[in-house]
Amino acid sequence: MSHLVGLALIGAGIYVVVRVLKREMTRVAEILHEANAQPVRVEIRMERDPVTGVYRERR
Repeated sequence: MSHLVGLALIGAGIYVVVRVLKREMTRVAEILHEANAQPVRVEIRMERDPVTGVYRERR
């Protein structure tokens, strides 16, 4: 009889762990979906320094 109680506890533990992992995976998937949904455009204007010929950020 004690074996059945042990197996029941192990089964319940596995069930809880699977549910927690599934919830966490869903949460992470939502965060990644939001992060990839709207890309942010970054625009850096550059100008060439006539003395050195090096491009730098426009002020």
